[in-house]
Amino acid sequence: MDTLTLILIFLIFFAIFLFFAASKKKNIKEPAVKKDELIQAYKIQMRDLLKKYENDKETQTVEKIKLLKQINHELSMNLFFNENEATKLLKELSSYS
Repeated sequence: MDTLTLILIFLIFFAIFLFFAASKKKNIKEPAVKKDELIQAYKIQMRDLLKKYENDKETQTVEKIKLLKQINHELSMNLFFNENEATKLLKELSSYS
């Protein structure tokens, strides 16, 4: 009876361990997917900004420059983008009108 009780206790602890180990797994995305998501988010931000100020070109230009500066700062701190990729993206975003 003691052996059976020890095996049962061990199995219970093992099941609890597996439950917690499985629940701690994170959905880790590949760098390429994260990079594409960031690019799309920046494009959407730029389109929204341009749409918001489409009737006021002066404000649109000022806000566009602010957004480009913010994106530039974020890209310079981001490990996924090297300098050439960041420059290419900024040029693409700045060409939106």
